[in-house]
Parts: sequence; structure tokens; C-alpha cells
Amino acid sequence: MNAARPRVRVHVVAIDDDHRLLLDRHPGTLTWTLPWSYLRIGEDPGRVSRALVHDTGATPSMARVHGVESAIEHGDHFLDLTYRCNAERVWKASRLSSSALWWSLDEITSMELASRARSALVTAWPQVWPHV
Repeated sequence: MNAARPRVRVHVVAIDDDHRLLLDRHPGTLTWTLPWSYLRIGEDPGRVSRALVHDTGATPSMARVHGVESAIEHGDHFLDLTYRCNAERVWKASRLSSSALWWSLDEITSMELASRARSALVTAWPQVWPHV
């Protein structure tokens, strides 16, 4: 195991005004996960989570902490910070491209989701889809 301090990953649970969830394809698999990025020294994790949404062309709202977890994967220690934010459908072209896509509840139910995405979906469900 790497004895250095843990690497920090920032994830985002983003919901647009049509109640669609932002998901990204896990590299090399058919599994969908929350969009994420490594946090660099000096970066604000809330700003990083908003950038993940902004990169799709949507306008993100203020990000709020959704969860914090510690994980050991393949002998490395990670600290996972998950933020939640809403996004307005004021789509703007972005200079940065994102592989993340917005999905409706009907579409999500037939997708293979990573455990972090499933967990976030369960905790966000009452606020996102209160009438389902």
C-alpha cells in the first residue's frame, strides 16, 4: 500500500432542471459512474465539481457536499469527496469536451451503474424524483 497521503477524487451528483442525472462512462467498461476528477494542490473541490458540470455545456448551481468516503483500491488510498449540484438547461458551447451525458430516470433504470453512482442515486432520489 502506498504510505503517502491519500489521493483526493472529486465526484459530482448533478441533476438538470428536467430531472436528468449526469453520468460518465467508466473507462474501458460498460459501467456508468458519476463524473469525477482528481483534486490538485490548491484547488477548491466545490469548484472542481461545478467544472465537471460546466464542461457539458450546462450552467451549474452552487455545489454542496453530498458525501465523503475513504477507499483502498489496488493498494492505494483515496479520499472521495462527492458534491451535489443542480444544472440549468442554458446550454452553452464549452471549449472543453466532456464524455459525460445527461440521462433520464427511465434510461438510468436499464444501465449498468458503478456502486458510487447507485449509492448517490439512492440518497438523492427523494429530492430528485419525489413523485416516483
